[in-house]
Amino acid sequence: MTNSPLSNVNVETRDSFPDAVNAAMQYAFGNQAHHFEGTLFSQGGRLMFSTAMPFERFVQVAEADNVVVRKRSEKRDGEKVVIATEGDTPEDVASTTNRPIDKGHVKTITKYLTHASKLGQKYIMPPATLNLREDGVATIFTVKGDSTIKPAVLCLAQHARLEITDAQHRHEGIDGALRDPAVRNRLLRDGIAVMMTFENDINQVHQDFADASRTKAIPNSLVAVYDGRLPVNALALHLTRSCQLFRYTIDATAKGSSLSAGSVKVWNTSVLRQLVKYAGLNSREADDTWNDKFEKVYGADRSDPRFARFQDYIVEFVDACTQDIPLFAKLARLAADDMSQVPKIRASGGGQILMTAPGMNILGALAHTIYLAVHKHGDDIQAWTKKLGNIDWSYGGELWQPYLMTDGKVSTSAKAVKDTVEHVEKKIGLTALVKSREDGIAA
Repeated sequence: MTNSPLSNVNVETRDSFPDAVNAAMQYAFGNQAHHFEGTLFSQGGRLMFSTAMPFERFVQVAEADNVVVRKRSEKRDGEKVVIATEGDTPEDVASTTNRPIDKGHVKTITKYLTHASKLGQKYIMPPATLNLREDGVATIFTVKGDSTIKPAVLCLAQHARLEITDAQHRHEGIDGALRDPAVRNRLLRDGIAVMMTFENDINQVHQDFADASRTKAIPNSLVAVYDGRLPVNALALHLTRSCQLFRYTIDATAKGSSLSAGSVKVWNTSVLRQLVKYAGLNSREADDTWNDKFEKVYGADRSDPRFARFQDYIVEFVDACTQDIPLFAKLARLAADDMSQVPKIRASGGGQILMTAPGMNILGALAHTIYLAVHKHGDDIQAWTKKLGNIDWSYGGELWQPYLMTDGKVSTSAKAVKDTVEHVEKKIGLTALVKSREDGIAA
């Protein structure tokens, strides 16, 4: 017999599989443990276990660790007013392993199962991916040998629970269907394929979720939090953790790039991703293309001095803008319970350019030019953020006409952003600085 630790699960090997099965049964009987027959295999440099579970057992042992977004409100002058939201910040999301539950998606799965079962139709329920983080609750019995694919039995303590990496909506949908007396007995005979990982590292669990969640696309706001191996996401998340401006103003669960006029948040993490893209490369190309180009210029992570310098710069830039741009200064001073002021601030001056995605794209592009023409030459960037603070960033500001504003609405096109950036850079003197730098190099 050979015992070997596999992170938080113990692996015991026997000379033959009948011996392994016998040992597993004795262990399960002696410890009142669940047992699952399956396959122990290697994938991505780590061991995993695959099996199948009856629907009821799957519902029992698997749990979702997800974000619950709640609105906080109070009565003001007889009206119910939203003062803040909870559970949607990047830190809230980063502490969990699943996206917020989509009740409509759950109902669709429940209806699909119950309808097919009542009519006796065939159906398919895709496999689930689960993770075990708890120590000391699982033992795998398998055979000796050099193969990376082996038959095995997993014994799991009765009280143990597996976190859902991918399948929380299937889990809730199955649970809902099992509660229907008309189909429960039929569904009790059915099962679902399961793959298990054994990860203690929350960052790797997040990465597994980002990699596995393909049955329902993850909003970019959540991708920015969960898929941290991409520079654009790592930098966006770093901003939320480092800058006072983003402490309460970011919604990490919203879909799309814009929040509603009545939202008590200012931006979502998709907007921060765009800010990073423009600040780094003055481009909003697709993630794969942008990240490849970024790594060639700055490196893949902070271990590269070029990456570290840019990361420090973008935080410095945002903090300087927060100090010098009145709108940012006001937003940064808001406490969690002050966020009900955001809709009024957003509407002031007919609308605020910097509270829109195109506005933050413009700011990112300006950050890019300032990085190349000012910061890399060792000059003080705050001389330029003060100039940004003197700009009228309301919809009525003269700089936005006619490039960005069309019929009272902010254009979202890349050309509108490009033309506006060129106009602003010329207005504040950046164009002249860039030309003087280039002439100096040429000379």
